[in-house]
Amino acid sequence: SYRSVDINDIKKFADSDIGRRMKKAWESNKLHREAQFVMGIPGKDMYENAGDEDVLVQGIIDAYFEEDGKLILMDYKTDRVKSMDELRKRYSEQLKYYKLALEQITQQEVAEMIIYSVTLAEEGRV
Repeated sequence: SYRSVDINDIKKFADSDIGRRMKKAWESNKLHREAQFVMGIPGKDMYENAGDEDVLVQGIIDAYFEEDGKLILMDYKTDRVKSMDELRKRYSEQLKYYKLALEQITQQEVAEMIIYSVTLAEEGRV
């Protein structure tokens, strides 16, 4: 079911550590949102019995920003979960591919991967 955006959720995010860091990056024109990518990954890296062919992976990175010369990868999640650990388990593989793609695209190191849970109003590192 569709869940409309609650203004309190936005306020909690804006008041969070990651929200303040993103605002600072935005003010210095170092915030990037909804970055699309397509990249080839060796099939055997994704599937146990895959051959030598590459598999195309595509996605949209919610946001990333530069801080102290390094990149911070940010992903928002609206899943109804009881703990940040649930989100880490569910999405760590996805963020690993986002990190690979972002490093290939920018030729810069991703120093942090962060999930922000709207439901929990909490951030967690992956």
